[in-house]
Amino acid sequence: MSLKYIHFIGCGGAGTQPLALIFHELGYHCSGSDLIENNRTKALKEAGVSVSAPGHRKENLPPEADAENALVVYSSAATADNPELQEAVKRGIRSVRRGEALAIVAERFPVSVAVGGSHGKTSVTSSIVHILKELGENPGYLIGGNLCGNSVSGTAGAGKIFVSEVDESDSTIACFRASLGIVTNVEDDHSWSVGGVEKLFESFRSFAENAGRLLYVPGENPDHIFREFSDKFTRLTEIPKPILNRLGWGGFQRENAAVAVKAVSMILPEIPEENIIEAVLTFPGVERRMTLRKQNELYSVIEDYAHHPTELAASISTFRENYPGKRLVIVFQPHRYARLQRYFSEFKEVLSRADRVFITPVFAAWTADAPVNSHTLADAIGENATALDGSWEMIGSAVKKELRQNDIAAVIGAGDLPEIFPYL
Repeated sequence: MSLKYIHFIGCGGAGTQPLALIFHELGYHCSGSDLIENNRTKALKEAGVSVSAPGHRKENLPPEADAENALVVYSSAATADNPELQEAVKRGIRSVRRGEALAIVAERFPVSVAVGGSHGKTSVTSSIVHILKELGENPGYLIGGNLCGNSVSGTAGAGKIFVSEVDESDSTIACFRASLGIVTNVEDDHSWSVGGVEKLFESFRSFAENAGRLLYVPGENPDHIFREFSDKFTRLTEIPKPILNRLGWGGFQRENAAVAVKAVSMILPEIPEENIIEAVLTFPGVERRMTLRKQNELYSVIEDYAHHPTELAASISTFRENYPGKRLVIVFQPHRYARLQRYFSEFKEVLSRADRVFITPVFAAWTADAPVNSHTLADAIGENATALDGSWEMIGSAVKKELRQNDIAAVIGAGDLPEIFPYL
């Protein structure tokens, strides 16, 4: 197969758009479509990618594309009745998920670094990219979030080193053959979407088996899953003292920084570790991760991306550590009914640690309703929790009325929760 044409269904997505840019930079003829026009589809057009939006139509596939020269990449939102997927089948064109296409990109680079794990992937990936840039490298990368101060979340770079986060939620993590595989932690999150816990863990095992080397943070699950790969794994055993002493935020961010430092020292062993540590200490952070959104004479509004009980517990611990004695008001948006149902008791326990809790409607993300929702969660937490419905203006206004002098308003969730900020 002589690959020339790559078509992206859902090209305006946060994961597919930067991937299309990378393939375009590598010299492929890229095209795409999406149901809506947004800033990401605009950026693709400006880069020279042919974009059809709004709408999906079979005519959007390049007429020259066939089974011998083309690839179709589709996002999680694409269904089997999508006319472009059906046209690809008719022409015999191979169609792959976004994560599979990302694995294809990684194989184009001499050195590939893939970051997996239940939590912290984006922060670790971004930290590695930042360090490499600070050290004078020009890495290619794909980040699942936005690095503070940098609007580009994907690029081919100089074509030598490629760094990306990989997805366990659809098992495409198993497609990667990374030079260095990194696993931050392993929990059973997303097990419902891949056929169960054992299949989820098996995808992590395949990822480790396919990697040239493996770096992971010790824990009950990863220690069990990776025990057979002791000949090629490195376990993170300590956090360097400069990170402990000088990194201001919480323990999980210090651990993320330590993982990034160790990873870069494995990629570039000729660089002194102290230089790598100095570079990570200038990391500006990732958008929606402990990001200050508003501060006035009365209260501060800080956003975090936590959407799993483990992440939420770490987030609350960090707020308590950095703002001792202040009232912590949490505005939480559950992310997917399946996750809320699976971890309902854990969410109840963790959120009970806040002084006041507001629960917004669940961000469904293509998932169906469930026996539990925002109201059942608020009822379970008790009198300090309230479920809010209506527009973001209505929700924001209700929260704002209850904020007091010196409050910390923590807006936490992975969905469309940022739409509340104009009203706080």
